Amino acid sequence: MKIERLNITNFRNLSSLCIEPSPNFNVIFGNNGTGKTSLLEAISYIGLGRSFRQSRFQSLIKESEPFFAINAHILNDDSSYVDEVGLCRFRERNKPLQIKINHQSSNRISDIVSKLSVQVIHPQCFELILGGPEYRRAFIDWGLFYSEAGYIDLWNKYQKILAQRNSLLKQKASDEYIEFWNNILSETGEIISKKREEYLNNLLPFLQKNLSKFLPNFAFDFVYQKGWENGSNLGSMLALNIEKDRLLGYTFYGCHRADLKIKCNQFAASEMLSRGQLKLLVCAMSLAQGQLLKSLSSKSCIYLIDDLSSELDLTSRQLLLEHLVSGDNQVFLTNISKNIELPQSSSTSFLDVAAFIKDYIS
Repeated sequence: MKIERLNITNFRNLSSLCIEPSPNFNVIFGNNGTGKTSLLEAISYIGLGRSFRQSRFQSLIKESEPFFAINAHILNDDSSYVDEVGLCRFRERNKPLQIKINHQSSNRISDIVSKLSVQVIHPQCFELILGGPEYRRAFIDWGLFYSEAGYIDLWNKYQKILAQRNSLLKQKASDEYIEFWNNILSETGEIISKKREEYLNNLLPFLQKNLSKFLPNFAFDFVYQKGWENGSNLGSMLALNIEKDRLLGYTFYGCHRADLKIKCNQFAASEMLSRGQLKLLVCAMSLAQGQLLKSLSSKSCIYLIDDLSSELDLTSRQLLLEHLVSGDNQVFLTNISKNIELPQSSSTSFLDVAAFIKDYIS
């Protein structure tokens, strides 16, 4: 999938921007504060349903404006069919999110997110390694969302059951009543955990191949921890720990507490690697997800790379870009200047956001 046309209105400092990007590389250059990262952020919003920098959408609306809107024409992989997607967020809290897909309204953000798969590599991407387990769970669930039909519904079901059980714990409900929800939560959680393990098993060959090129002097191990003791049944763990959960006021065991432990030369990767090496690890993981998705469904990813030179030397940058070219990915990357070392086989569009906005308005 590739973006053929993109319209952005009132998003951060972008009043009005319309571009027809290259299907390969798009270099967004200019001084700080001109809107380079804002453009990437807008693409991430329709690709992830959120910003990669800011959780509150009100902060994304241009000052003194009542809304922001993002619209895109997306060319499907291996076809000439184009999806038209758009969303609009209002500053007023009583006005709901508006979503349009091929001129039809929707009330589910996942409907628009499913139309394009976006990977983001930005200066804070170390969170995937250094941050809490929620970042690594989100990494796994991103892959399952695009490769496993119905996974989002399964995960939403689990979240609702978990919320019901937590509510009963706080209400001091009887053990018999909680046991009923234990069975449902256990059944759904076991299915999710199995799908996550299968996904990681499929991802590992791509990941290890990338790491052998990106970080050849290190040996990596990826260990999935499902959120309860290995070899134990989730239902049994929930039943044995009802009193513990009552004291805590929430469910301690379950796939909502899963993690992916990443070891480097038998030690935690977070302790072994420099910042540049950590970024290469994140790049290898992001590329592996795109490669696996392509092999499973023929879908390609759109890669957003904010501040390409951050933490990466010239050799590392060239290695990353060559991998992106070989995967036939559409890439949007930001850089201070237009002078950037790009693979010769790539078709490249250069965009000076500040100048483009002036020309568009005039």
